[in-house]
Amino acid sequence: MLFTGHDLSEGTDAVLNSLTRHHVKGNFFLTGDYLRNAGFKPYVRRMLKDGHVLSGHSDKHLLVSDWGSRDELLVSRDSFLRDLKTNLDELALSGIDTGRLHYYMPSYEWYNNQTVDWAKEIGLSSINYTPGIRTAADYTYPGMGKRYLSSVAILEGLWSYEERFGLNGFMILIHMGTDARRKDKLYHHLDDIITILKKKGYQIVDIPSLLN
Repeated sequence: MLFTGHDLSEGTDAVLNSLTRHHVKGNFFLTGDYLRNAGFKPYVRRMLKDGHVLSGHSDKHLLVSDWGSRDELLVSRDSFLRDLKTNLDELALSGIDTGRLHYYMPSYEWYNNQTVDWAKEIGLSSINYTPGIRTAADYTYPGMGKRYLSSVAILEGLWSYEERFGLNGFMILIHMGTDARRKDKLYHHLDDIITILKKKGYQIVDIPSLLN
């Protein structure tokens, strides 16, 4: 299970409580802005205390390339690396051993071959949620029109996909905080998601265990 944090975090208690109840270790990807936010620091301390995996999500949540053309860069190599290194510095200040980090999740879950190569220069592989499922659409809200997906629709899609193809090795992303205009928060369904996955025989592991 993957969780990202930047400027919103109203669901973090619910997420951490669910993971504790089910004895599951999560993978948290946090921006520098998240780590610097005094109101979020207790969450970070609890993530570490509970043994979850923490890594980076960029410092300022940069949009690195154009939405309409992934290869059209909006950042230079220097600005990209400066942002990512600052994120690592903030992780270190929060108590994470950044020398043991080998991956991060690009901001907006958006990247291209160039930014992947740049991240590799400082020893970080770029990872993302597994395509095919739509849990990452939990950031949408009704005002977005056709882009909006309710939690019911997201979950129906998840279990339909699982029935057809299975979810072995899948990385499922849920946002810890979403726009206030979204009332049906997917993180409130995390208990049910974990329970169903376990009943179906899946083991929920952290990324180091999965990749090793």
